[in-house]
Amino acid sequence: MIRVRLFSATALTLALAAAAHAETVFTDSFESGDMSATNSHGFNWGKNNRTSVVTEQGVVYSNGDKDISIPSGRDWEPKHGDHSLRFRYASGKYMSEQRFDLGRHYDDLWLSYWIRVPVNFTHGSLNNKFLSIWPQEYDRAGTVTWQTRPNGTGGANLVYQDGGVTSGEVGSTQFISVPDDRGRWMHVVARVKAASSSNSNDGIIQFYRRWESENSYTKIHEKTNADTWDDSSSEQGISQGYVLGWANDAYNTDTEWLIDHFAVDTESPMDNVSTESRPNPPVLTLD
Repeated sequence: MIRVRLFSATALTLALAAAAHAETVFTDSFESGDMSATNSHGFNWGKNNRTSVVTEQGVVYSNGDKDISIPSGRDWEPKHGDHSLRFRYASGKYMSEQRFDLGRHYDDLWLSYWIRVPVNFTHGSLNNKFLSIWPQEYDRAGTVTWQTRPNGTGGANLVYQDGGVTSGEVGSTQFISVPDDRGRWMHVVARVKAASSSNSNDGIIQFYRRWESENSYTKIHEKTNADTWDDSSSEQGISQGYVLGWANDAYNTDTEWLIDHFAVDTESPMDNVSTESRPNPPVLTLD
């Protein structure tokens, strides 16, 4: 039996358009069941720091292969496939963080991933790390850090810092509502473009979000006169980062985030992602 996929003219046009708009240089949906994914530039996940690769049935990897059944009452359903990356904040503990090294410096970087709001999410009274990326040295000029801050009703606003946590927070924007957003998946896209020189202040910082039920993205942050220049390095552009991280006000109960389909692009991936709900092309079966 021969199976031949027939693309309609419309489907082919859409596929070519998506390919033309997004240049993905790394992607990981954790379907390998570990943290071994890499690319030609040498992308590398750091050690698991209270993170683990999970399926709906249990933990399969955390700094080595694991076979730990999911505790009763937990929900680890992934966004895609069978695996996701879990971030576990144990009650009263401050840290759950996943670092990564991109293997090279990117002058114009787009990071994207699906992230699920914890099913029991309640934000404390202080700030929690959400995402940080930097060229060479963390927490100085060139570092861009996003953090969540309490919104007063158990949810969170998102702020960012041009220069890491050593700089002031700006752009406080409604991000997570409680209880409505508990258990929801969102697709986030963070862009950082390096400044052209140490004194030019023409870098770009952008952050977008789309809930899984939405058809378009909301621009949360945009700054087009960003510093984004690393005075400590001869190489500019983002090369390292971490997802989530230190919670300055620890959660009162065990709280778990999930991420899936982490991607690194050199152009906007948003057109590509929006095609995921389109039907598959027809399949012709020849006997």
